[in-house]
Amino acid sequence: MKKNFKKITFSVISLALSVININLTASLEPWTKSCGKTALVLFYGIGFILCFLLTTCFLLQSKRRLKIHSLLWGIPLAASYVLGCLMRRDGTALGSLSRLPVLLMQILCLAMLTGSCIAPLLWGFLKPERWLTQMQSYFTCPHDAGNQAGSGTSADNTMQERPSQIVSHLESTTQNPRPKHPAWQTWLCSTVTILLCWLPVFLAYYPSVFAYDAEGQLYQVLAHDYSTHHPLLHTIFLGAFFRLGDVLPGSYPAGMAIHSIVQMILMATVFGYTLARLAKRNVPAAMRIMLLLFYALFPTNSVLALSTTKDVLFSALVLLYTLFTYEMAENSGSGLTGKEWLLHTLWAILLLLFRNNALYALLLTIPAACLLLHRNKLQKGASWRRYLTCTVLALVLAVAGNMALKTTLHAQNGSPREMLSIPLQQMARTRVKAEETLSEDMRRELDQYLPAEWVFAAYNPYLADPVKSRAVIHDNPAGFIKAWIQLGLKHPQIYIDAFLDTSVGYWFLEDRTHAQIYGLGSESGFGYLSTDTRTMPAGFEVPQQSRLPKLRAWMERIISDNSYQNIPGLRILFAPAFYWWLLCLYMAAVIYRRQYLLLLPAVFPVCYYMTLLLSPAVLIRYMYPFVVTSPALFCSLFHRPR
Repeated sequence: MKKNFKKITFSVISLALSVININLTASLEPWTKSCGKTALVLFYGIGFILCFLLTTCFLLQSKRRLKIHSLLWGIPLAASYVLGCLMRRDGTALGSLSRLPVLLMQILCLAMLTGSCIAPLLWGFLKPERWLTQMQSYFTCPHDAGNQAGSGTSADNTMQERPSQIVSHLESTTQNPRPKHPAWQTWLCSTVTILLCWLPVFLAYYPSVFAYDAEGQLYQVLAHDYSTHHPLLHTIFLGAFFRLGDVLPGSYPAGMAIHSIVQMILMATVFGYTLARLAKRNVPAAMRIMLLLFYALFPTNSVLALSTTKDVLFSALVLLYTLFTYEMAENSGSGLTGKEWLLHTLWAILLLLFRNNALYALLLTIPAACLLLHRNKLQKGASWRRYLTCTVLALVLAVAGNMALKTTLHAQNGSPREMLSIPLQQMARTRVKAEETLSEDMRRELDQYLPAEWVFAAYNPYLADPVKSRAVIHDNPAGFIKAWIQLGLKHPQIYIDAFLDTSVGYWFLEDRTHAQIYGLGSESGFGYLSTDTRTMPAGFEVPQQSRLPKLRAWMERIISDNSYQNIPGLRILFAPAFYWWLLCLYMAAVIYRRQYLLLLPAVFPVCYYMTLLLSPAVLIRYMYPFVVTSPALFCSLFHRPR
């Protein structure tokens, strides 16, 4: 009787939450205002049924720890959705303090739904038979679901009352045989497969995707006037292939074609190495095949492999660094050879030399990584000392190497305004949104840094570059900081909205602004990716010489016209925020299973993500380290010990 009453109570709660959540989602989604009645009826009907089933299963789950963990990860996911929809619809996340309780209630209600989606993943992530058994118990005897297991990794040891037919079948299909092929064969086969898939794209965009910062970096090479605004090592790397065009029959396009080929080989080799490492860890073949297809066929990978942006090689280095830290976490640092620690130092050095903001991310990584390793009782702190020694050595060598390059090339320092993107956006937004409420003294103060004659026209809520490039901050930096603080204390809501708008694509899955920041359309070459050809001085041009123009036109419809946004479901793969939440799902799984040391490979990406939140815009190339790394970490969750 008591169990039936519990069932009825939870069903009523699920019913109420389902009604609230489906209506809340309909009010936040813009397409529900213009779609037909049939689509709206289907949305309400199917959405309500799914919400009710998921919420009911979640509430009837007796594993308290599973509920808590699912909700803790569901709250930020729900908050990102609600805040993103409000920014898209109203241009503000809050409006006024009186709406704060309503906002919190909306987030908590949706958190029940997101938590109910995360729960089955955490419960049966690595053991499909447990997932199927759990789903069966939801619909047969929900009040007993999960009673047979504990929490964390101890929960994996016992399972009572599981259907013998399901278990025997799944156990027969999840054996852990020895690998059929040596690791080098898997590596070579994967690399060649990826290169063959990229070859048509290379011919379509021959000689290269000469876009992004190529013009500015090569101007430095031609004028011998270098700046640390861009990483000097990458500028030299790019300039070497450009200069190679002087001695090649095809001139500068031939040099850039060789750059594309070399970069393609490097990226494909790293991806092939990743797949080989997953095979060595006994990750199921189905997962590795999906990852191989992702690396080989996903347009972001194939186009960026030909691009001149520094983010491509940096992303490969992040992937290598992450693979090493994963192995260090698996072995607790004890099973690593001196050669492997040397490689760790090398990857860290190159990380710092290929991206300026990697320094801040690595500095944040060191204490968190040392804490995780220090808490490992098996090695009594030995591994964290090795890690600290190698990482500090990498920092010293990278700083020394960068100073040597700067001295040799007589490079000038980059502008410090690059670190002020968000503060400048906040001050500019305040001028635009609340100019009439500002005092005369504050206006005169702001005119020193953001003059009224241009700030209103220059402000773009999703791009800080127009304001950042024209702001005057060198004359009085102390006064600028003081004015920023004073303005923020009077207009905190506008400051929050400015931050959310500038970073929305990093955390909101349905954001589309990141794909049209610089423009839109295949004629301009701007959109999700930049494929425009940058203008160079006479005699140094790198014109497009496509060998497969029809394929190029088709690719342009996807990445410049953003036609991928018309494909429901698939378009999520193109969203920068998807790869952040995939990393969060990895962290949620290892925390729930109490495998805390496996958080180690996620530390640097998380710290790097924090630096991206302060960047001037959301671009997929900024998130590319997550695009190549998060799927590999996700696949590693499915590895089975031999």
